[in-house]
Amino acid sequence: MKCLSYSNRFYYKELSKEDANCIKKDLILYNSMLHTAYKKLYLTCFHGVKDAASLQKQLKARYGKNDFFPLSAIHEARALLKSKFETNQRLKKECTIRIEIRV
Repeated sequence: MKCLSYSNRFYYKELSKEDANCIKKDLILYNSMLHTAYKKLYLTCFHGVKDAASLQKQLKARYGKNDFFPLSAIHEARALLKSKFETNQRLKKECTIRIEIRV
């Protein structure tokens, strides 16, 4: 039995140089926004650093993009921070249990 599936995957070698460079530039920009958003959220969460402007406005002003990229980066950064925090809590509990077993 044959199965057909649809894929949104694209290959850089099939694109024109201009399109490939545009996509690469957008990916680099998005990752830069993601890194900045994560860093600011981390500082706010764990060190109490507050900025006057919202994070969305800061990213829009710094990178000069519309709402889609900054909001996506902020959403993903929040998810990453929450995931890392929960993983850290789980590892602490596991470590505490291992220490109690050895003692």
